[in-house]
Parts: sequence; structure tokens; C-alpha cells
Amino acid sequence: MELLKRNENNLIFFIFFIIIFLGFFLCFIGGYGSDEDTIPMLHVFDSLLNGGRFVSSRFTGNPVAELGIGFLSYYFGSFAANLATYLFLLLGLIFFFLTFSKDKSLSKIIFFLFFCLTSPIIFFDNLEPIDYSWAFFFFSCGVFFLSKKLFEIAVVMFAFAIGTRINYVLFVLFVILFYHFKDDISLPRRINLFICSFIFGGLFYLPIWFDNSFGLSWLTAARPIDQGIFGLLARFSYKIYITLGYVSAFFIFFFFFKNLNKIKLFSNLNVLLVLCFGNLLIFLWIPAEFSYLQLFLIIVLFLIFNLNNKTAFYLICLGNLISWIIFINPINIQYVDNSYCGPKNAISANFKIKVEKGFFIKYLDSREKIKCWVDDKSEKGIKIINGDAIRMN
Repeated sequence: MELLKRNENNLIFFIFFIIIFLGFFLCFIGGYGSDEDTIPMLHVFDSLLNGGRFVSSRFTGNPVAELGIGFLSYYFGSFAANLATYLFLLLGLIFFFLTFSKDKSLSKIIFFLFFCLTSPIIFFDNLEPIDYSWAFFFFSCGVFFLSKKLFEIAVVMFAFAIGTRINYVLFVLFVILFYHFKDDISLPRRINLFICSFIFGGLFYLPIWFDNSFGLSWLTAARPIDQGIFGLLARFSYKIYITLGYVSAFFIFFFFFKNLNKIKLFSNLNVLLVLCFGNLLIFLWIPAEFSYLQLFLIIVLFLIFNLNNKTAFYLICLGNLISWIIFINPINIQYVDNSYCGPKNAISANFKIKVEKGFFIKYLDSREKIKCWVDDKSEKGIKIINGDAIRMN
């Protein structure tokens, strides 16, 4: 890679492999994580296997991830589930890069992975059993095979992506309609590909549809609208800022707009921008978890990375890594319940700069949070707290 000098390259390679192996280590010690959605996902597989009872972990459910994460957790424990989630992130980033980048050299792939993994939202949110990287992996594979015109495989991958997170149906639609091929394919063919992806992906949700008496209310998740449109826009803006990086966001915006003329020359820029727009649209509807913006963040980092600007690369990576250790929060947020186990439902916010623990320290501190959602006196609860396989002998 010509972006950096040889000694600088070696330093980046060294830090990259430290981060990679740190990820494996945290998968091993991380247990079942701190996300309250994990326990319901484990319950889906357990209920189907041991009682034949259908349940859904959330409003829409995430059938592929529920079964995959549930299976790994049931038979092998948290490490297997965490490891699969982490590997899906790495593989998803590689397939995404191979699809859209002109330079597909190994060094370029490694530097892109390093660039993305410095982001705490991308790194730490994909080290525990949750479905973000699962959907992204299948989607990235689908786009890769679509670019190779292996349409049958692409449809299967897109169906799995939709079956993992239903919001990916919008991303699948956009990428099929807007992806530019050297030898273009007709609009009817594109529509046919989407219909096949939609139908096969939708089959995963038939049990939920049946369980809701053919109603569609399960498609609508609870939205944080108690503060009205202003509160919704405030959440939307603040969480985009934090997702990009409370330090790195300024560098990202600066280098993005400074290099608009270069960015306009990127191949398949239209489909990338449309995907970003789609992700932001979904997040505007329900500005909840930071990782809802994961596809948007990866695309933004990909565009900045391909400017081949050493200054931008260093500043954004440095800003991201600083946020691992220390977090300077410009907003003071008040929650309904500020206790350790309390739901993080914001009721007000004001401008007040305060220094908080960084994402890495918060990650380590949150390893015990799984206790908030399990019975620590039951045999299964103890297994979950210890990160063990939850299979009852």
C-alpha cells in the first residue's frame, strides 16, 4: 500500500494484529454480553428445541440470528456465539471491500479492516451475541455475488440477510436496483431478483405472521417518540455524531466535503449513497441503538479510506482510539432510571461537557450486566452468567 511509508506500514500491521487478537480474547472472556436482546434470542432456540413452542425475541424477530446464536450458545457457550459474530464482521468487511474497491491487494484489505476496527461502534458492538454483523455478512456476500453476476447465490445471501434483520429488505432493494454493472442488466431482471430475495427472506417470518393471526402489527417496533419530533431529531443527530466518533466525526466531515470532487469519481458511488440514505431513513424512524447505523458508518469509512489521504487516515484512527480510553461527552442525558440495570430511556438532555470512561472501559465494566436479565439462582441462569453452554444435561 502506497498510502504510508514502510515503517509506518509495519506499525499499522502490528497494531492491527493486536486489535484482531484482542477481539478474539474479548470474545473468550466477554460472556453473553450486555445487550438485553441477547437473552430473548437464546430463549427462542431453547423454546423450539425443548418444547416446540414458538416465541419471538423482539417485535419482528430475527429468525436466522435467533437460531444461529441460540444453537451456538446452547451447545458450545458464549465464546462460540461471540466468535461467530466477530468473524462475520471481519468477513463481511472483506466481502464489502472486495466488491466496491478497485485495489483489492492484501495490504489494502488489512488497512481497511484496521480503519474500521478502530471504530468502537463497529468493534465492541460485534463482540457479543447480537445480530448486526450476521445481517451485514450475508448482505456483503450477496452484493459480492451480485457483482459477479452469480445471481442465484446472491438471492440466497440476500434472503439470509433479510431473515436476520428485516430492515435489510430496503438495503437489498436499493443495491439490486442501483448497482452498476459493466454490461447492464434490465430493470425487469433486477425486479425479479428483488422479488425472489423478498419472498425467500420473508419465509423466515411466516411463523411470526401466523402467530400474530396474519396481522402486521409485529412489523412496527416501539419508537422513542415521547419527546415529539424535536426529541426524535435530537436523538437522531446526537447518535449519528457519536457513531461517527465524538472526535473523528469532525475529521470525517472535513475530509469528506473537502474531497467531494474525488469522491464523485468512485465507482458505484450512487448505490453507496443510496444505501447510506436508506440507513439514515430507518434510523430517523427509530433512533435507538448506535449499531442500527453500522452499514452507514462502514460506507462512510470506506469512502474516506479510498481517498488515500494519509492525514485523514491517521487523524480518524487516532480519534477513534482515543475514544476507546476516554469519552468527552458534550451532552448530559437524563434517563428515566439511572441505575445500572435501568432501561436507557432518555427523558431530557442539556449541553454540559463531562469526561466519561471510554468505550473499551465501558465494555469491560458491562460484562456483569447480563445479571440484570437472568435468574441468578437457577441452574440455567448461572450458566448464562458464567458464559457456559446453556444446555441442561
